[in-house]
Amino acid sequence: MNALDTLAKLPKLNLRGFTSPVQYLERFSAKLGVEVWCKRDDIGTVGLAGNKVRKLEVELAHAIAQGAKHLVAEGSRLSNATRAVAAAAAATGLRCTLVLCHNEPREPVGNLLLDGLFGADLRFVGDVTWPELAQHALAVATELENSGESVYRLPIGCASERSSLGFAIAYSELRAQMAEHGREIGTIVHASSSGGTHSGLVLGNVLHGSKSAVRGIVVAADVYEDVPGQYLAYAQGGARLIGAEVELTRSDINLTEDYLGDGYGLPAPGVMEAIDLLATTEGILVDPVYSAKAVAALIDLAAKKELKGPVVFWHTGGYQALFDPHYSRKVWSEIKRLSAVPL
Repeated sequence: MNALDTLAKLPKLNLRGFTSPVQYLERFSAKLGVEVWCKRDDIGTVGLAGNKVRKLEVELAHAIAQGAKHLVAEGSRLSNATRAVAAAAAATGLRCTLVLCHNEPREPVGNLLLDGLFGADLRFVGDVTWPELAQHALAVATELENSGESVYRLPIGCASERSSLGFAIAYSELRAQMAEHGREIGTIVHASSSGGTHSGLVLGNVLHGSKSAVRGIVVAADVYEDVPGQYLAYAQGGARLIGAEVELTRSDINLTEDYLGDGYGLPAPGVMEAIDLLATTEGILVDPVYSAKAVAALIDLAAKKELKGPVVFWHTGGYQALFDPHYSRKVWSEIKRLSAVPL
């Protein structure tokens, strides 16, 4: 059995309910002057979907097989990953504890509200760095294990060697969908933070012998000491898990922090314009924390003619941040500013 066959038969849960569509963005493409498609991982059947669900389909199949009864995950109050873990736990009958940086807000909204609705136990640990957050999560997992719980701990962003295989499978899925439309994948553009999405897409690309470019738009700095190195390690580890003899090097990891702006969850040039353009041309929502930074990058790279088409914007989800007052006020101000500009 070759590696692609092993990948296709990998044990995984069905948390998404259906295959997310790939959609040609005709009006958006006309504005940019480049052919753009959208892989709609922002829609699905559990927890308002998003890219983390693909990771969890593989990771939780393994966790349940190992006898896990209690999930521990870490992230910020804005985290799509922790929200997805809470939803997946509810859907599979597992208990869930989320370790969240920042203090508990006076008004829980967006993903944090959903975390609570899905029944997760929320532990707030204040304003800490990503490495410090990991230490808090480890301490909570140890505490639960000492009390007799069968714990499975998920790292930041649910990123790991195993979970990257969820996106290697996803690459195969997209490749087949584009072929149905008579198109190949020129470039994939996606938001990237913890690395599971990027490493999996890179691995899928190499497994298929494709020449597609996979461009990760970094939305959170300093998650790891060596970000490209950690992404590469996930891709190489995923390859080992399925017995794939492929050569992966740092040159395969194509990342940019040029669109990070002031940092994770903070302003960046072009973000509000990206939200507005995609919403008004296609009726698709992206958020200022994650996916809109990737769209802003796509718009800028298209203007610079640095994208090989057809381009696929991989929508990783996360529009819930639009309903956080901190961001909605800024978005509304931008809507009013843009509506005042004569056409």
